[in-house]
Amino acid sequence: MENTKEISAKAKPNDWLQRLKNESWEAELLVSAIAIFGTFQLFKVINWTTNWFIDVLDPGQYIVAYFIVFFGLIAISTLVAMFVIHFFLRAYWIGLVGLNSVFSDYSIEDSAYSKIYTEKILSILPKLTDSIEKVDKLCSVIFSVAFTFLLMLTYMAFFASIYLLLFNLLSEYISTYILLIPLIIFLIVYILQLIISIIANIKKYKNDVKIQTVYFQIVKIGSIFMLGPLYKNILQITMIFGSNFKKNKALTKLIIAFMFSGMLVSFIKIKDTNIFYLIGKSFDITTDYSKPFSSFYKTENKDIDFLLTPQLETDVVTAKLTKLFIPIFENEQKSFQKNCPEYDDDDKKTRNENRIKSWQSKLDCYQIYNQVIINDKIIEVDFNKYYHPKTKQFGIICYLKSKDFIEGKNILTVKKINAKENNITKWLIPFQYYQNY
Repeated sequence: MENTKEISAKAKPNDWLQRLKNESWEAELLVSAIAIFGTFQLFKVINWTTNWFIDVLDPGQYIVAYFIVFFGLIAISTLVAMFVIHFFLRAYWIGLVGLNSVFSDYSIEDSAYSKIYTEKILSILPKLTDSIEKVDKLCSVIFSVAFTFLLMLTYMAFFASIYLLLFNLLSEYISTYILLIPLIIFLIVYILQLIISIIANIKKYKNDVKIQTVYFQIVKIGSIFMLGPLYKNILQITMIFGSNFKKNKALTKLIIAFMFSGMLVSFIKIKDTNIFYLIGKSFDITTDYSKPFSSFYKTENKDIDFLLTPQLETDVVTAKLTKLFIPIFENEQKSFQKNCPEYDDDDKKTRNENRIKSWQSKLDCYQIYNQVIINDKIIEVDFNKYYHPKTKQFGIICYLKSKDFIEGKNILTVKKINAKENNITKWLIPFQYYQNY
């Protein structure tokens, strides 16, 4: 009697686990739908991060920012592909289960087609129960891969961004060579892990205790560096795949298919970001600023969230005054501060008067490094500080007078001189002026 109770007590946890496995599709379907919505929102995070890097980082560091946001975009795109595929596969699985509850399998006797035709068709089709089992396994695998991918992406992007931020904050006080030590250590560990993994997986070294022990230690240290406190959780899932690789090699093909799908999605979504700006500045790729951009005109880009170019009020001017906004990135402000003398407070003036004088000093500096030209004629303008109401970016504005325009087509040229690198960025902004429109 006691033995029977012990057996039943041991069986209960297994029954509970099996029941959970059988009913997990409900939770999977719900989480999948939520995950699809959530991961699509992550594209906004990539866009915001890209704009933030453009604003605060020195252009010399854009290449690092490019790799962070580009691989982040690929990772999120892969997640989107995974969850969308999972949703449709699980929906397909529900349909198969529903059919199986009504029809146990194919039937030759009750077929609407001829016996010969039905037998030939059934010879190329899998059994219904086999399809249900395979699709169920695929759905479960997709979920584990997707969330492993998400954990890796989150930590690595967070770690890289924090390191880049600390590097910039401490670069004025600590030598660059010292700040690069963590990155160098990371690269050394990663390269060592790559080399030893190749050697350790060669057939003749798979039973070598020393090499396999070194392999284990390097992977452990490398995982801590690359995956942080989540390394055990991620290794647990990856080892389940790796240790069962010979049983189901088709899973490797599935993961490759996900990566390919993710690349396709990323190529579609990248045009909605400013990632190309980062790579263009990193490799000094000249942008054709002579072609018209919708961002040149406020009336044409009401939904824009970050300005890379100056912005004119409208492309058709009829008023006597029209406003021009020139964004000033945070990294440019730092450059201006180093190249323009700081205003020293006058003890004889009030705090408010000193603040006004200080701002005027900065505006005078902006006047030196920002030039406005209309139809090849340099225009004297008065700049004022301004925060763009839509993008919330800091910049300067000035008002262009209609007396400097000609009837019909005009070309506004805005030149921005990089105070640090002493190079010039130039935008050509065409607009129409009609006095009696």
